[in-house]
Amino acid sequence: MEHRLGLRRSEKEAAARFAIIGAASLGVIKLAVGIMLNSIGIISAAVDSLVDVFISAMNLFSIRLAESPADAGHPYGHGKAENLAGLFQAAAIAIIGGWVVYDSIRRLLLGIVPTRVDWGIAVMLISILGSWIIVRRLAHVGRKTDSIVLMTDSLHYASDIWTNLGVLVALVLTRLTGKGLFDPLIGIGVGGVILMASAKLMKRSIEDLMDTAVPEETRREIERVITRHSAVLSFHDLRTRRAGSQKLIDLSLVLCRHLQLGDTHDLVDHIEKEIEATITHSDVVIHPEPCHGECPPNSRHCILYRKDDLLAHASR
Repeated sequence: MEHRLGLRRSEKEAAARFAIIGAASLGVIKLAVGIMLNSIGIISAAVDSLVDVFISAMNLFSIRLAESPADAGHPYGHGKAENLAGLFQAAAIAIIGGWVVYDSIRRLLLGIVPTRVDWGIAVMLISILGSWIIVRRLAHVGRKTDSIVLMTDSLHYASDIWTNLGVLVALVLTRLTGKGLFDPLIGIGVGGVILMASAKLMKRSIEDLMDTAVPEETRREIERVITRHSAVLSFHDLRTRRAGSQKLIDLSLVLCRHLQLGDTHDLVDHIEKEIEATITHSDVVIHPEPCHGECPPNSRHCILYRKDDLLAHASR
């Protein structure tokens, strides 16, 4: 278990470091070209990339903290550090989206026209390619490790692609027509897309911080694992929540009251491991309870009437 967690942590940290280096490189290139060409659009895109560096650095710290093992002060682990980082990042994306809309309206009213757009077109093409590579890496590792921070970061860099693409289209249209109104109009649309993305990410982060249950499909998977065990009479008090990429699951199982303590432990341990194998990145705790009253004759749940090994045939 600890080895698997260590591998997952190192993979997530490597993806976060890749995003930091990539965003820093793109930010410096765009800032240099933007200053050289006196282009507000390119300079603002550079600022966006440099903000990404700060956010990705914070993600790297949160991943290290979230993957730290449980301790006396945090018996359930530190997974919610990822959710806090995701909430902060969603707020940062909203600020950036609001700034894009505001600056686009300001430029539209002032009639600002980008100059020497050929160099700007080239640097925006490079930036779009670089952001796409970063998005692919973060999204792949985020899905693989079920990391809310990396998935949030990938959507953030995807918003960079839209921002850069909007600037690119505006520069091309400006190059073809000589008019400067395309840049702010596209910027308003891109800013709206960024704001909608931030709202979705903020909703997910807040839900996890509020201990919202896992999706209904995940709950049905848990129930399918439990109910296919013939030794289980029933279950109740199934509770689920998320802490970062970890899914915390606990429930009570009603088992035959005649089971010996050792057999009960083995059966419960078997079911816990089966659920954890079915639901990735999950931590399961099961409380066994004895059935009430006497079983009817030939009950398949009662150990007194079973002639086979209960654990060996637990899933029948």
